[in-house]
Amino acid sequence: MKHRIVNSVFLTVFAFAVFSCNSQTTSPENQTSSAADSAAITTLPDTTGTGANTDEFDQIPLTTDIIDNATAQPSSQQKKAEMINTITFKGKGAEERRRGVKLASQGDLKGAIAEFTKSIEILERNPDAYFYRGKAKWELKDYAGAEADFSKAIQIRPSQAPYYYYRGQMYLEQKRLQEALNDFDTTIVRVSGYYDAINYKGVVLAAMGRHNEAIAAYDIVINAVPKHALAWFNKGTSLASLKKFDEADAMFTRALEADPDYKQAYINRGNSRFMLQRFSEAAEDYTRALNLQPGNADALYNRAFAYLQMGKSTEACSDWQNAVKLGHKNAAEMIRKYCKK
Repeated sequence: MKHRIVNSVFLTVFAFAVFSCNSQTTSPENQTSSAADSAAITTLPDTTGTGANTDEFDQIPLTTDIIDNATAQPSSQQKKAEMINTITFKGKGAEERRRGVKLASQGDLKGAIAEFTKSIEILERNPDAYFYRGKAKWELKDYAGAEADFSKAIQIRPSQAPYYYYRGQMYLEQKRLQEALNDFDTTIVRVSGYYDAINYKGVVLAAMGRHNEAIAAYDIVINAVPKHALAWFNKGTSLASLKKFDEADAMFTRALEADPDYKQAYINRGNSRFMLQRFSEAAEDYTRALNLQPGNADALYNRAFAYLQMGKSTEACSDWQNAVKLGHKNAAEMIRKYCKK
């Protein structure tokens, strides 16, 4: 008898949140990706036309990591420090903003907010202080406060692509998909080569079920940045959602070539191979994911199904037992159904 992976989920992964693109089942836990960010670091011209003195504005690089969320990999600490050095703080309240960004990168978000507020008190119309404060509030899940600050920054300086880019990410985290799509589109209008924004646009389209449009967005990124692991992964996710498992397999492989430690890519490639009835290869991919993250209950859970298809019921039951210990909500039922008492 053939068994179907109950938790065969194909995930679209981005910097601060994860949304399932598969309507079959629930999303697995522990999904933070280690895929490298690939956007070029470029400063933005000011095109407000407002007559404002641009010497008052910070030069913010085009990147996804001005201030990472707390869910980022520990290895990103060095990247955070490096990113602070790429920001040129200018004008009144610059020192307060510098201290705020540093505090935020160290995890002291409340202290950072206090510094950004001081900067606003020194110069009320500096949009960067609102932007930084909005990002810190977002990380504290103060969505209303973050939205107000992002929107204030945009009101003062509507030319700045990062303002829309981060607000779009926040909207996506809240599943406010149309608003997120609007912000990513605006980001791309401001800077056509902002490839991380194009990748996020694809993520939103995929969350809307518009996978062919999402794939077109990922292709733009891949053509420009061939080692953009997230874009390869996300393209594979949409292809899997369209049940094009052979093509999805190839995309996850490309993601792994760009980032060999991308554990979720191993899981999703394993899921594709399971659906293609390549059970031994699927089990190998789940094992690779477990080598990178031994406590990944979903890799254990799915590997058990691959083992069961291979006639390795003892190994399957052992994996489900270990998944139960790790808190997997469906593993106990599989033990009752398939394992001898």
